[in-house]
Amino acid sequence: MAITAAFTSCSHNDDIEVYTQEQIDKAKYDQAFLNYVGGSIAEGQDWGFSASIAGSRMTRAAGDPEVVKKDMWVNDPSKLNGATVPADVTTAEAAYVYEWFQKEENKGLTESGKDWSNFFIQQVYGTMDQQKQGIWHRFDQNRINNGYSSNYYDEEFSDKGGMDYLTVGDGQNMTHVLDFNAEKGGPWNIVYMKNSSALKFGYHGSWDSSDRQLFKLAEIEVPGTCFSDGVARKGWYVGLSLLAEKYDNGQKILGEQRKDFGDDWILKVVPGESNIEETYDIRIMGEDLSADDDGDFDFNDIVLDVKFAKAGETTTQLCLRAAGGTLPLMIADNTEWETHKLFKVSESVMVNTAPGKHFEYAPVKLTLNQAIANAAQAKDITLKVFKNGKWQTLTAEIQEPAAKIAITSVAPGDWLDERVSIKDVKTQFVDWATAHRSRSTWWNE
Repeated sequence: MAITAAFTSCSHNDDIEVYTQEQIDKAKYDQAFLNYVGGSIAEGQDWGFSASIAGSRMTRAAGDPEVVKKDMWVNDPSKLNGATVPADVTTAEAAYVYEWFQKEENKGLTESGKDWSNFFIQQVYGTMDQQKQGIWHRFDQNRINNGYSSNYYDEEFSDKGGMDYLTVGDGQNMTHVLDFNAEKGGPWNIVYMKNSSALKFGYHGSWDSSDRQLFKLAEIEVPGTCFSDGVARKGWYVGLSLLAEKYDNGQKILGEQRKDFGDDWILKVVPGESNIEETYDIRIMGEDLSADDDGDFDFNDIVLDVKFAKAGETTTQLCLRAAGGTLPLMIADNTEWETHKLFKVSESVMVNTAPGKHFEYAPVKLTLNQAIANAAQAKDITLKVFKNGKWQTLTAEIQEPAAKIAITSVAPGDWLDERVSIKDVKTQFVDWATAHRSRSTWWNE
């Protein structure tokens, strides 16, 4: 508006202020942004780049655990969040791991597993078709009358004890892993757990209608002779112990003798690649200064995650997630870090912003030779777009229209599809921008 006034109100050439192309482009963008939010910017609005945000580490946004079966990800690969499906467990690998769990020196259960939210589970070994040993703490009221010193005595017994189904979770919230059983592992011997937890592994037992979490999680190195390429490899394996109790003239405890071995049902757990998304502190999302209507404000022209440097560190880890713009966009004044070049696509290609394809291209990890310790410092990671023949900076100045914003507490692929208006999907955006700048949870409301 100021630029327009300068051109229309002056009658002498020497009174006209000369504006650069960058100033003109920014003024157009700023006015479009103000029109979009329908008001002035909130006092003190720093667009998420606050010095108080330091080392918080993003956690995934709340979401229901999902059991993704093979037929589901075959039909919709985006279900896997970009994770790579692991190779099948070989017969030799399964035999080696089963033998490992049976050894006396390896017994002992695990209190807590791993803080993984996305992971594959593969069937290794199931023994539920076999008889299990137990101890029967029997009672016979006539035993003393028959010359014994006590009415109580122990006797071994055997029975089949069913592990009906697998459960995984954090101990309190456990998810039934559908179509995955102890004998065969279900139709495909593999499932993908999404938005779940690998802290606890359990099962429902049909013998006494109980739910238990008796497991051992171990990283085991399997020799190369177990694989076709002859190369040894390490993997995470979970062994579940059957234990069940019934009263029958004394307590019958099935599985008592081997309750600490975890060799009744063995699984392989392969972390999904998207687990690494949760180790970043903030996500920066930018507009390339081209937005001029409601549909253009999607803030996905660049999606860049930042992991804050700890004390003593001299570098900062970045991860480029998406590039929804079709103009060159450069990170940290490094021409080799142009977003399309990093994704190895042409400038006309929009990367990871199509519906259902936020993981179409693998994320690109970068190391910045600068220690960024908080969000305020992260604002100084320069993002520039090549527009109208000039490299122009995406800014986020306090109480001014923003071309980049920062958020925390966000799921790995949680950014907008191309040409989806941010205020239509993230309905608190306008209120956050114009009135309540301190509302840190606006993205997930």
